[in-house]
Amino acid sequence: MPERPFESDDAGKQQHELDENSPSHNNEHSGGEDDDEHQSEEDDDQEDDDDEPTPNFTDDDYGSDFPDDVLCPELMAERPQEHESLNNIIVVDNLPKVDSVKLEKLKQVISKVYSKFGICRNEYYPLDKDGNTKGYGFFEFQNEQMAIEAVKQTDGYRLDKNHTFSVNLMSDFERLTQVPPESADTGNLLSWLSEPDAVDQFAVQSDEPKKTTIFSNALSGPTILDERNKWTENNFVWSPKGTYLASFHEQGIAFWGGKEFRQVQRFAHRGVNYIDFSPCERYLVTISPRPNNPEAFIVWDVITGTKKRSFPLDQHFSQGPSYFKWSFQDQYFAKQGPDGIYMYDTESFQLVDKKPFKIPSLADFQWSPTDNRLAYWTAEDGNVPARLVLAEVNGTRLDEIRSKTLFNVIDCRLCWQKRGDYLVVKVDRYTKKSGEKNNPKYSGLIYNFEIFHMREKNVPLDTLEVKEIIQSFAIEPAGHKLVVITGENLRTNVTFYKMGQGQKSGKIETLKVMPLAVTTAIWAPNGQYVVLAAMKTGSSSGGQLIFVDTADMSVMTKQEHPDLSDVEWCPTGRYVASSVNLWNAKRDHSFKIWTFQGNMIFEKTVDRLVAFHWRPRPPSLLTEDMVKDVRKNRNVWTPRLDQRDRILRTGESAKQQEQRRKQLDEFQKLKEKNTKRLAIQKQQRIDLRRGVDTDSLFDQQSSNVGEELVEFLIKSEEVEHKP
Repeated sequence: MPERPFESDDAGKQQHELDENSPSHNNEHSGGEDDDEHQSEEDDDQEDDDDEPTPNFTDDDYGSDFPDDVLCPELMAERPQEHESLNNIIVVDNLPKVDSVKLEKLKQVISKVYSKFGICRNEYYPLDKDGNTKGYGFFEFQNEQMAIEAVKQTDGYRLDKNHTFSVNLMSDFERLTQVPPESADTGNLLSWLSEPDAVDQFAVQSDEPKKTTIFSNALSGPTILDERNKWTENNFVWSPKGTYLASFHEQGIAFWGGKEFRQVQRFAHRGVNYIDFSPCERYLVTISPRPNNPEAFIVWDVITGTKKRSFPLDQHFSQGPSYFKWSFQDQYFAKQGPDGIYMYDTESFQLVDKKPFKIPSLADFQWSPTDNRLAYWTAEDGNVPARLVLAEVNGTRLDEIRSKTLFNVIDCRLCWQKRGDYLVVKVDRYTKKSGEKNNPKYSGLIYNFEIFHMREKNVPLDTLEVKEIIQSFAIEPAGHKLVVITGENLRTNVTFYKMGQGQKSGKIETLKVMPLAVTTAIWAPNGQYVVLAAMKTGSSSGGQLIFVDTADMSVMTKQEHPDLSDVEWCPTGRYVASSVNLWNAKRDHSFKIWTFQGNMIFEKTVDRLVAFHWRPRPPSLLTEDMVKDVRKNRNVWTPRLDQRDRILRTGESAKQQEQRRKQLDEFQKLKEKNTKRLAIQKQQRIDLRRGVDTDSLFDQQSSNVGEELVEFLIKSEEVEHKP
């Protein structure tokens, strides 16, 4: 049975109390005969002492009614108060190391920082043998509340580019200096990547009972790796590289991983509804949007499980996990604020340059998936038109690379290609505006795409105008194609475009237009193949799946999955799954797995299906040259892989083949053993048979063996002859 996250330690505490109250801890009166003899000797000594009068040094006869505060007020004013403890003393590390000449200047600077939190009664800067400060100091505040606020506000405070404060309460020293116990052995968290046939995994969750099942998508059919009831109290989330499975609980979030999916980490944060990983899985953001929650957002270190920074709930939060947006290497995370972009670095978890990047009328921004660049757009504000901006983070600056002014803009949607080669922006515009400022009405809508070519000099910009209503669009993850679905309801057209590159930049080519009733397009992770799907919308059950090869713009096959809820490619691009879940249909909840050509290989009905998600994979370690070499030698690898696939697809017969192979090997070994023995005993046989070599007779008979052909009538059929 799996371990439970956030399990109470009360049992351990009770056991500890029992141990302390056990006889072994109450041995003061169990000394035995030696103790009795010693006690007798003491009693004798006491009797001897009682014979002599004891001097009385008390001053009871000279008592006074005056309290100590009246007799020595100066001394008693400095006595420790009952409410005081080490909690009103803070320790500040990473202070500048200065000599005695600059010490007074340092004290003035530090006092200016901490005077805003209350009265600092004492301060102490330890010095080395040369009289220089050691780089840390002790500061005593008037009360505990002042000290706690000082720690909260200045821990991580950047005094200058070389000195960032590390601040703790003096009472925390014992806790911080304790060596944490070694973490439990969770095994190899990447063991699933060493599977010899590169089989993908996926997780399925059903409701009532709350059951989570993890499958291995073997060629012979998916097999169950693990299945647990109430593994999570809400939903589950895979980490971006597939290392962890995150489960939701009232007390917080738990991570599971390794071959046996053991608990590897937990994050205590009550009422978490959403989580968000950084792209490299180094950090986790837990979101508990409860009213008046001072720690609605907490940023955690995934490896150590420590809290790095917390944020209160603000008015700009919209339900969902993408409150913070991460740079591609986890170096920065940023959020949209009332006056611009609030960007934090993961070294200090403080604002970059201690202030936000001021961007008036900021509407949205998105990070590049491969560079420290971001795109943002600003909405119209009175007579100021909207702007679309591409910028690069350069230290503490946000340098503008490319921009375009847009007029009569309703909305923009920013979308980066997976490899970062293109930034595609869908722009909704109007020709006429009416109504009030807070409730405008638009007419004469116009749609177009602004396409940035990120890998080309000066980042050229193309514009693609679309006359019909755009339902959805998708960029080829590793390629140069753009698919756009236009029209209303299910009277839609699917148009494939090729975005110009190199010398052809500035030219967008229309590849093909397909009149198909679909709602969305889902590209394979490596491009080329795309699934056009009709999701369930309103009264339409949808369910159509069209598999397209964009290399020649051919439709490979068309399939059906009524009441379709979701379509998701496996990370390797070999298979695609379609599912019907509880939220979109009242019955017939199921999932189907298809090959990339559209051939169904597996179907399973899951009562009250809630979610289906493939386990992600980390980026490939192969370089472009290595990939080219594999493709070049495809003819060498293909026969071997096809043979392996045939064995795996047969499932049980593969085991039978293996068993037969073992039996054949055993037979060959037995045959060789008896052949050797026959040769050794040949002379004995000749002697016993009076010099006749009978082995040669068998050889002659074998050469005279003939073959007889026997024919059986299997089927007869009469055919009418027509001259």
